[in-house]
Amino acid sequence: MGVLKNNVVPILISFLIVGLVFTVLFMMKGFLLQLIGAALIIVGVIFCILCGLYMLGYILLGVIGIVAPLIGVLLIIGIFIWIF
Repeated sequence: MGVLKNNVVPILISFLIVGLVFTVLFMMKGFLLQLIGAALIIVGVIFCILCGLYMLGYILLGVIGIVAPLIGVLLIIGIFIWIF
């Protein structure tokens, strides 16, 4: 049997490669947005503490300390659900 002229395997491989590229790009985008958000929150806390708003700064630090692990767990669960 000869090789089919309209073979579907190269098309599937190209779709797979394009999908992987898009996945990596969106993951990098999400990671960079998280870094920017964390940096802005830290700058806000430092600003509150330096301006004499000590209680507000420490309250923000406490909220970040409580909420950040919960968000991290939800992100990990979401990634596993998305993959599987």
